Amino acid sequence: MMVLLAFSYIDRSNMGLASVAGMSTELDFKGYDYSVMLLVFFPGYALCVLPSNYILHRTSVRYWLTFVCIGFGLFTLGSGLIRNQNGLLAMRVLLGIFEAGSFTTVISVVSTWYPRYFVGRRLTLINTGASLIASLSGILAYAFTRISTPNYAGWRWIFILEGAITILVAIAAFFVLDEYPETSRFLSDDYRDIIVGLIAQDREERHEEKITVRRIVQSLGDWKLWVFAIMYMLCVVTSYGMAYFMPLILNEKMGYSGALSQLLTTPPYFYAVLLAVGLAWLSDRQRIRSPFIAFFALNVIVGMAVTRWGPNTGSQYFGLFLTLGGSLVNGPMIIVFGQNNAQTRSARSVSSGLQLSFGAVGGIIGSTVFRSQDAPTYTPGSIVVMCCAFTIICLSGLLAWSLHRENRLAKDTGSDDGERRFLYTL
Repeated sequence: MMVLLAFSYIDRSNMGLASVAGMSTELDFKGYDYSVMLLVFFPGYALCVLPSNYILHRTSVRYWLTFVCIGFGLFTLGSGLIRNQNGLLAMRVLLGIFEAGSFTTVISVVSTWYPRYFVGRRLTLINTGASLIASLSGILAYAFTRISTPNYAGWRWIFILEGAITILVAIAAFFVLDEYPETSRFLSDDYRDIIVGLIAQDREERHEEKITVRRIVQSLGDWKLWVFAIMYMLCVVTSYGMAYFMPLILNEKMGYSGALSQLLTTPPYFYAVLLAVGLAWLSDRQRIRSPFIAFFALNVIVGMAVTRWGPNTGSQYFGLFLTLGGSLVNGPMIIVFGQNNAQTRSARSVSSGLQLSFGAVGGIIGSTVFRSQDAPTYTPGSIVVMCCAFTIICLSGLLAWSLHRENRLAKDTGSDDGERRFLYTL
């Protein structure tokens, strides 16, 4: 799942790498054209996340995940074959529709396999590990752009080869992906009973529960799910902004060449993995989420300030480590925060679907916040990113206070209005 998610990230975020390799010049981008190409990815993504979850619970995990991964691999490959802006726009729209089923499937499956306080480190590691693998696309892009033929410039090979690799990986994954615990192909009956029993002890988990429209509507009535979704939206403003514009910031603001800008996008992802391995494990161990989310958001504020107003390129580049690391780890941590506080499988599915749909809105903001006319300093975008991170800190504090009150009431009354006692994760 980490590898499949990595290629999902590679295929959606390689626009910046292609841009500095000559795509913008060949396709004659002007004004907002580049931002529009980024933006059109997200409406289809936002609309298709919840339907994807609905389909997922009525079909096989490996069939569905393989299908959507082959789909976005094909449209990535197609992005290297187009001849004008309209063709690229169509490829980006279809890419968003198919990629809507990738991350939400990973979230649904991982959160179903593990008790609440085993999910944080795993989902965070999957996401940051995938981002680290995806960051190597800068090195791949550098290598692929060395290929050049009369009809296919170097930037086209970024899309063509990465799309082809995605398709091959998706086909191979079909033979190793598993299903949910109760239908696992690889577990014995004894191990299956153990895992299902652990999940049942941890929360109100019934493996026979089906997602219905009525259950979806009921879950959407919980205000906390909307706050989790808003927090995730604010977080991915930074994640997408960095993914799409970090090569341009390195090139235009810090003065690095196009090729070196591609290579320098990779190192900040290693800091994200260190945060994920260390602090996500600690968050699971301590069984708390909100203080860690606030800390990661603080990383973003400090990092973005240093990147924008740092005295030299060394300090500005260090700021990218803090900004990217904080946002990449905070995204899955916020998702885990929502998953930990959903009592049933259907509620968790709705929570992740709502978060990723709002995340697509954050992607729209992130794809437009660093405007070309603000180069090379990108001051408005830097301020927006810092404000988003500050709002995340405030909302995590609000949630922690509210959930603490509900837990105290549950302990005092011996019930939390459910069939069994369920204590929220702060």
